[in-house]
Amino acid sequence: MPARDVWAELQALRRAGNPQPREVVRLARLAGWRHDRTKGDHHIYIKERFWANLSIPQRGLKRKTALRLLNLIEASLVQEEGSNDDNKEG
Repeated sequence: MPARDVWAELQALRRAGNPQPREVVRLARLAGWRHDRTKGDHHIYIKERFWANLSIPQRGLKRKTALRLLNLIEASLVQEEGSNDDNKEG
């Protein structure tokens, strides 16, 4: 289960006007994502057993893109919690 500080940071970045790429990268790493490769100025992050990758531009984020990235990070956390709950039942 992810630590509370990951959830708190996620909510703080959502409330922020427009998070910086380094803030999103920090949150992704806290949530268990790892850097896979760099393509141009985009850093690609992956997480095992999650269906999507994060492509984080390093030259600035538009609000809409930042929210999409935060939604993917949140979805991965929810999925992770669900799989942990499944393991506890069996």
